Amino acid sequence: MSRPMRRFLAFAIVLFAALIAAAGLLVPTIVRPIVADQVRAALPFEGQPVDVQVELDPVGLLLGSIDSIHVTGSSLETADATIGALDLTFGGVSTTTHAFTSVSGTLRNVTLPFAQNTELVLDTITVDGSSSDMRAVADLDIRASLSLIGNAFADAGIPVDDVELANGGVSTTIFGQAVQIAIGVDSGSLVLLDVAGGGPMSIVTAAPDDPWRITGVTVTPSGMTIQAAIGAAGLLQGP
Repeated sequence: MSRPMRRFLAFAIVLFAALIAAAGLLVPTIVRPIVADQVRAALPFEGQPVDVQVELDPVGLLLGSIDSIHVTGSSLETADATIGALDLTFGGVSTTTHAFTSVSGTLRNVTLPFAQNTELVLDTITVDGSSSDMRAVADLDIRASLSLIGNAFADAGIPVDDVELANGGVSTTIFGQAVQIAIGVDSGSLVLLDVAGGGPMSIVTAAPDDPWRITGVTVTPSGMTIQAAIGAAGLLQGP
């Protein structure tokens, strides 16, 4: 091989090495804002200020994965809810299916429209897991808990008086009779386990095609904590 060719190959190797090193710096710099813009566009907040921080590396990107996406915002409104504060981190996000290997974070002061033009406020919703096994824990104060339970009795046409939270359920008066009713889970729904001998009465019902199921509940005199499993993978498939 001639000396000029060897010099050219040596120069090419040095050049390629420099380009690869530059790609390691430039690709994340270029791609991060693109990914961040795509995430903002996909969120249901219609131009409201949301901060999106993206961490990625060129090799992972070529393999179709983004290291992490961190989304934060406050006083966010959608057609179905108002979120006081949002802080979620998604890890190992697929660029093709949008599935993720991990998620963690919290939504605070989530306000939902409720019965008779009222509002239901969830103090916190904490999420973790992955897109194939996502878990959520919602904390409700006494007012929100009693609103859910009172609405369930009203929907069932059962008049009740003096509904109070108790450990594991509620105490109330039905047709003049003081009763205690346990709250639990039945077929993925939150229920009053046995109302006046008539079996379970639904508080929050999971329809067969809903991608979530309630898995547990803790009731104390000051509120409820509800655990749920969410099948997020099907919702996040790319087109």
